[in-house]
Amino acid sequence: MSKEELIKGVLYVVNVIYAVFGLVTAATGIWFFVQLAEFVSLRNSNHYLLDYRVYWPQVAPWLFILLGLFVMMVAFCGWCGANKESRGLLGIYGIFLILIIVGQAIAATLIFVFVDGEDTDRFIKDTVYDGYYNSQSNPDVFKAFGRIERKLRCCGANDARDYRSWRNDLPLTCCLDSYYRASCDFTDKEANERLGCAKVASVYTKIISSSVAGASLLISLVEIAGVVLAWRLFHSLREVEHYIHERKEGETEC
Repeated sequence: MSKEELIKGVLYVVNVIYAVFGLVTAATGIWFFVQLAEFVSLRNSNHYLLDYRVYWPQVAPWLFILLGLFVMMVAFCGWCGANKESRGLLGIYGIFLILIIVGQAIAATLIFVFVDGEDTDRFIKDTVYDGYYNSQSNPDVFKAFGRIERKLRCCGANDARDYRSWRNDLPLTCCLDSYYRASCDFTDKEANERLGCAKVASVYTKIISSSVAGASLLISLVEIAGVVLAWRLFHSLREVEHYIHERKEGETEC
């Protein structure tokens, strides 16, 4: 197997990984959109509109979806460039990969700086408090807040004691096996050990954002390998074209 064939084979594998990464990124964006829409719906609209400092809940899902589609397009470009041995496609592929790497590095930095920042923490806690207080008078919000409690395994805004002021018992979503029980008492041990949703949601968001930023940086290492492979194949094809051109000139002179 020649050096060019080996590079092409590895580049095929790398681009399959890119395509899968792009698909997962787009799917993650859709998941973020659904989850954030449900969470943000708890928030009072007037608070949300005034809190202009935190805009990533609207922007992040679309960025993930667009990035995923763009990565899949770049992976297809790299695969075609290697398959057709096209220096033009390989050059475009390398440039796009460099742009993606730079963009991911910037995005990871912004996540660590802003998403984990004080403004985001306050936004999340205010949203939980809005949802909790609105749930006292709005059945739809009560159900939505219950879904948050079930997903995050939390209870109330601060803890289970929040419900003592306006309920005779705890919501079923505060108790274990809530699908199979008729009531949840204030004496329930597991419910009283749960943290409030404001705290849990804040920690949960930081874990998710840090994981996304870390995964983005790790994927960047694979993308750097793709840039190197594309450059090596691009350089090899240029040498082959130069050799063929010189050989044709030699035959013409004879």
